[in-house]
Amino acid sequence: MAEENTIEENSTEEEFEWTVLELPNYIDIVSKWLDFKTFQVETVLDLIAEWATVPFIARYRKERTWNLDEDNIRAIIELRDKTEKLHKAKQTAVNGIESMWKMTDELMANILKAKTLKEVEEIYKPYKSKKKTKAMIAIEKWFQVVADLIKKNREYEIPTNLLEKYSKEEIVEWAKYIIAAEISANADLRADLIETLQKYWNIVSKIKTEKSLEKLNDKDKGQISKFDIYADFNQRISYLKPYQILALNRWESLKILSIKIEKSEKTYEGLQFHYARLLKIRVPFIDELEEAFKDGYDTLFKSVETELRGILSELWEDDAIETFKQNLAALLMTKPEYGKKILAIDPGYKAGCKMAILDELWNPLSFDKIFLHQKDSSIAKLKLILSKEKPSVVVVGNGTWVNETVEMLQSISDIDIYIVNESGASVYSAWKTAKEEFPDLDSLDRGTVSIGRRFIDPLSELVKVPVWSIWVGMYQHDMPEKKLEEKLSNVVEDVVNEVGINVNTASSYVLNHISGIDKRSAKKIYNHRPYKSREHLRKQLSDKVYEQAAGFLRVPESDEKLDNTDIHPEQYELAKYMLENNIWPSDFEKNKDVLVKLYPDVAVSTLEFIVDAYESIWEEKRVNSTHKKAIKKGSVEIKEGDIVEWVIRNVVAFGAFVDIWMKNDGLVHVSQIADKFVSDPKDFVEVWQTVKVKVTGIDEKTGKIQLTMKGL
Repeated sequence: MAEENTIEENSTEEEFEWTVLELPNYIDIVSKWLDFKTFQVETVLDLIAEWATVPFIARYRKERTWNLDEDNIRAIIELRDKTEKLHKAKQTAVNGIESMWKMTDELMANILKAKTLKEVEEIYKPYKSKKKTKAMIAIEKWFQVVADLIKKNREYEIPTNLLEKYSKEEIVEWAKYIIAAEISANADLRADLIETLQKYWNIVSKIKTEKSLEKLNDKDKGQISKFDIYADFNQRISYLKPYQILALNRWESLKILSIKIEKSEKTYEGLQFHYARLLKIRVPFIDELEEAFKDGYDTLFKSVETELRGILSELWEDDAIETFKQNLAALLMTKPEYGKKILAIDPGYKAGCKMAILDELWNPLSFDKIFLHQKDSSIAKLKLILSKEKPSVVVVGNGTWVNETVEMLQSISDIDIYIVNESGASVYSAWKTAKEEFPDLDSLDRGTVSIGRRFIDPLSELVKVPVWSIWVGMYQHDMPEKKLEEKLSNVVEDVVNEVGINVNTASSYVLNHISGIDKRSAKKIYNHRPYKSREHLRKQLSDKVYEQAAGFLRVPESDEKLDNTDIHPEQYELAKYMLENNIWPSDFEKNKDVLVKLYPDVAVSTLEFIVDAYESIWEEKRVNSTHKKAIKKGSVEIKEGDIVEWVIRNVVAFGAFVDIWMKNDGLVHVSQIADKFVSDPKDFVEVWQTVKVKVTGIDEKTGKIQLTMKGL
């Protein structure tokens, strides 16, 4: 009997083959998750592998994808990449653990079950560390067998050969480390805990102690009163709004709040029952197992809390980015104002108001400066400039001192004055693109030119600016810059390609956003202008780049009418046949045999596309212009009770921000949008919608303006 109650220590390392994980079926995974047909996913991934761009696939390969749009295509690509990264992370973890000869069946099962990178990282983390964990040391001491005995949840005997080296208490203590580590790494328990916390438990915030707050700098101390509502916050995780998550994160990062997820006895007991089911035992646990479970639970809870906070942060990031995308797209789709001479002004006080005259072709002619505190001389200079240069309009940036600048202009002239959002102008002025474009100008002059050009053509100007610097949303500085830039760059790409660009007038910066065109190709196209046709343009590009780009570029000087449509050159033969024979989409079936010979992928949607493209030739797709209203005389000064028509610039979960053509937007809180309950402001208002609002409050200190739409 004594001989049976021993373990054999075999320190020789047996040779074995490293485990190669089965490659996931990416097409099946993506199609099921996104609810697309497998052939749609396969087609997109095949086209991407052939270096096709997203805009090209969405417009010119829609017959193959069954009309997937840009967002659908990007979702497929992103999920495929995410799934591939997860697989590679699992393989890395398996290789790493096996190389240490520490892989167990349970570890392998947990790695295979892991659904996120975070889960894999948590499992692999102890093994990546140069420092051994207590559980690893316990396994090396051959205490795994004791851990397994404890997990049976009944009386047990420790192998005698272990007792010869260690005391019973020491052996049990080390065995509990193994069990606790297994619990904290268990994929099933992790998934259960995440689901339970997400559905039923709360996130709690408390304001830091007075002693902690005293350590803050004066600037951060001044922020404390702004978030009194979160000083004693307690909300079900499933009910959290994205903006609440943002507020909690922000004030935690400033060390004003301490935040945690509620830890309850019910959660503990529920997970304990789950663990018992996995072990096929019953509760209550013996003392040793109870203690090990508690330690493992504490470690797992802390890890899951971190992961859940990350999930919540990603939720508000995605929500905020969606708002940015909508607002940026609307801004870029602003109708251009060509052919106007402009006086552009960047308002300031100490450094003065920088001014630039731009001719009808957007070129800067001259620069000057006025000082608001030198009223008489500034008015005299403005009168001279307006008289001499005779600009069509004055464009003023919406920075500090915009109100005073507009008032001074209105006191001497009836010229139309427009206020534009100057966000990113200062970043652009010091950016490499500005230095390339205006190497002889200082940064202030470059910024002023940018403000004027934003009125002329926001699309052409804003593509030069880093997208993260264009303030058309909220909280950009709280967001991961890489993620924000990637998502907003997609918007720029989509809008540029949707609009259709005149290849003979576009800057290289705009051309760089055209499907298939990189910086090198853009400069090559720009340097060899003008072009007489798309075919002429072809000489500057490789066959692949031409295929991807041609349909998005216009050549107004071309004798080929189709060169100024969305119709791709590969579709010209089909389009001409349709036009010459008066064939419409309804005629598809009876002409199918002939049409397929002209364009193999032809479908009814192809004919519809060609008809729409031909009928809209020369049509400007940028139509947003409601926010381009000249400032009325006397409208700069507003007071409580005023009722005016303004334009919505931003819609968020807690309301709508209205562009009042001043430095600060006015806020219509969600409770003030309609005369009935509003759950989601987007159901009632949208970006660039003109709305009638009443001023209900003006904060003299902050300049914040409260508005209402109720009763209007």
